[in-house]
Amino acid sequence: MDPITHGLIGIALSTLSGHTMQLNDPVFLGCSIGAMLPDLDIVAHVKGRFNYLLKHRGASHSLIALTGMSLGMSTALYLVFPTTSWLTIFFWTLIGTMSHSIMDLLNSYGAELLWPFSRKKITLDMIMLTDPVILCAFFGSFMISLKNPDLAEPSSLTALLISALYLGYRHLSQRKTRDRLMGIYHLKQRDQVKVLPAMYHPFAWNFILFQEDFVRFGIIRNQKPSVCRVLPKLDEDNPSVTNALEGSLAEMFSQFTPYYHVIAHFSEAEECNVEFLDLRYWVKGDFMYSGNVFLNEDGEISQEIFHLLPNQEGVLLSY
Repeated sequence: MDPITHGLIGIALSTLSGHTMQLNDPVFLGCSIGAMLPDLDIVAHVKGRFNYLLKHRGASHSLIALTGMSLGMSTALYLVFPTTSWLTIFFWTLIGTMSHSIMDLLNSYGAELLWPFSRKKITLDMIMLTDPVILCAFFGSFMISLKNPDLAEPSSLTALLISALYLGYRHLSQRKTRDRLMGIYHLKQRDQVKVLPAMYHPFAWNFILFQEDFVRFGIIRNQKPSVCRVLPKLDEDNPSVTNALEGSLAEMFSQFTPYYHVIAHFSEAEECNVEFLDLRYWVKGDFMYSGNVFLNEDGEISQEIFHLLPNQEGVLLSY
């Protein structure tokens, strides 16, 4: 989720503690600031967007880091406001920080919740990075709380209820969309279909179909699927693909996204370009994130490039 939504959710949760929305209340400060604290990994942006993409939602979003952040912030707040119980401050600060990663699990970007034991980003693939329904629900709660503090707690509960019902609706919609696609494309196994939230289209879904000879990527609106790209099936026996999967780009993609595809392109000069595609985000008629591994005639990696946006110069990883 975006930082604004995280902050609004943190403020809403803080009102459930019975404490007021005031800057001299450590519970309010701990819960609301804690809900945004994991995104301090934005400092990685100083070294460029590529570095930020690799670091974002990594260690700072893990259960270990969230607990450590909560301990540090609650202790600091207790030193400033010693009249409030440290345990109370810690509990609500932990609620705020945990809400951050829980919400981040709901979209396709995910978070490394189990770091350092696993570098895989866990995702539930239910909503976009910024969901208008959840954002409006908590923004409305915030405005009501500002105008009438007595209504802060019921408005927060209403926002949470609306969000829970909406997520339930999204879950059912996702399952129905998967079943519909299985029927349309005559698929027998559920793992042959992945349904993902469509970027910039809150009430549409992207889908990935794993068929015998092809992988199809498309978007479904109003129950009508449209295929955007048809990709050849991954050839795991291809030595060029095998060599490319040993490189730095392959390691990065395996941690960066749970849904990526690999295609080998051959040229007349006997050089091979192995293309990596992140299948999560489709923008302007192409996948947002991609990469290329170039192999020489001996099958050795000569160059690896990661592309942040379609049709733009990429970032050179190695020679």
